[in-house]
Amino acid sequence: MKSEAKTADAYVASLDANRRAQIEAIRRLVKTAVPQATEGIAWGMIGYAIEGCPFAGVASHKNYVSLYLMDLYTQPGLREKHAAALSNLKMGKSCINFQSVEELPLETIAAILKTAPHAHVSGGTMAKVIFQKGEEIKAKPGER
Repeated sequence: MKSEAKTADAYVASLDANRRAQIEAIRRLVKTAVPQATEGIAWGMIGYAIEGCPFAGVASHKNYVSLYLMDLYTQPGLREKHAAALSNLKMGKSCINFQSVEELPLETIAAILKTAPHAHVSGGTMAKVIFQKGEEIKAKPGER
């Protein structure tokens, strides 16, 4: 469900205690793996970007939490590299749906997150959206 929260802290504060703990664990993981990332609200969820380019997001839904790892979609080789560790997860193209962080291969996810500063996305949706001051905005033609 899309949140109307304006900040990541407000997003987390709106959740029940169990869901809050799951989201906070992911926030810590992202901040540890990619300390230079900025955090904000994008697409109604908590999003992470490097130099304005989004690479991850986390959202609380009615029946599960989704962790969006955009680099799995934009870099097919990355998904293939970690296929064994990701094979038992419920996944979409770039998201992992889970009930508890205990289900996740956290070391693998940290390794995937750490690739974000080295990725360059030149096309598609991720290239057209940048973050500034924690908010989603549309990039102007010619920008990343």
